[in-house]
Amino acid sequence: MTDSMGVGLHYGGTDTSMPLVDLARAAEERGFESLFVPEHSHIPSARETPFPGGGVLPDRYFRLWDPLVSLSFVSAATGLTVGTCTALPGGHDPISYAKAVATLDVMSGGRLVLGVGFGWNNDEFEDHGFDARDKYAVVEEKIALMKNLWTEEEASYDGKHVRLSPSRVWPKPLQRPHPPLLLGVRSGPIGFRRIAKWADGWIPMGHHPVDTLEADLLQLAVEFERVDRDPDSIRVTVLQGLRPDLADVLDRFRQMPVERVIVDVPTADDDVVLPILDEIAAYL
Repeated sequence: MTDSMGVGLHYGGTDTSMPLVDLARAAEERGFESLFVPEHSHIPSARETPFPGGGVLPDRYFRLWDPLVSLSFVSAATGLTVGTCTALPGGHDPISYAKAVATLDVMSGGRLVLGVGFGWNNDEFEDHGFDARDKYAVVEEKIALMKNLWTEEEASYDGKHVRLSPSRVWPKPLQRPHPPLLLGVRSGPIGFRRIAKWADGWIPMGHHPVDTLEADLLQLAVEFERVDRDPDSIRVTVLQGLRPDLADVLDRFRQMPVERVIVDVPTADDDVVLPILDEIAAYL
C-alpha cells in the first residue's frame, strides 16, 4: 500500500494551448505533485507508421514543446517534480542529451524523473539516422552510454551503434547515480526483461492499467529477481486517462506499490483545463 502516492499531471501542451508554466503554477496551487510532458521531435509528413491510437493523428503531436527546455521553465517557476512521459532518447545524440538531462536535474534540485520509450513512430526515428529495425538496440546503447557519462569520472563506450572515446563530462546528475529512469512499455515478458536489465521502474503503456497492474507487477518482480535486483526497488509511475470513476481508480492505485499517478489532461485553453484540474484536485 502506498499512502504517500503522488498525483500529478501529464500535459501535451503546445504553443496554441494553455501555457505550460501557467498550468504548472495552477497544478501546484491545487496540490498536485508533478508535471510530466511527452516528446516528439517532429512528425514526418509522409509517415507510414500508423498511429497506435487509431484514426487521424491528433494535431497536438505536431506542436509539442521540447520537453527538457520546457520543463526547465516549470522547475524554475514551481516546486513540482518534473518528468517526461515519455522522452525518446533514440532521437538524440546521447552525449549532449546526457549533459542536458544532468543539467536539468542539478538546476531543478534533483526533481527530474526521466521516463523513456522506444517510440512508435519509425519514420521519426529513421530521420535521426538509424534503421528502424535497429531501434531497440540503438536506444539501449544510447541509454548505456548516458549512464556511463552520469556515473563515471572518465567515461567511454564502444557499441555497435554509438561510441564515446574516454571523456570527462560534467555536470553529473544531482540524483545518484542518475535521475529515476522509467521505461514506458506495454506489459509482457520482453518489456519486463528490458526494465529489469537497465531501468529503475516502469510506466505502464496501455488502456486501464488499474485492472492488470497487480498481476503485472508480480511478473516484473520475477524478472528483477532473475537478475539479482530487489523487487522492492521497482518504481512505478502510472499514466492514467480521465474517466468518470477516477476517484475510485486513484484509491485502487493507492493500495498498490505505485509511486505516482499522472492524469492526462486535454491540450486546450485554460477555460477547459482549469475546471478539470479543480475536479481532479478534489480526489487528492
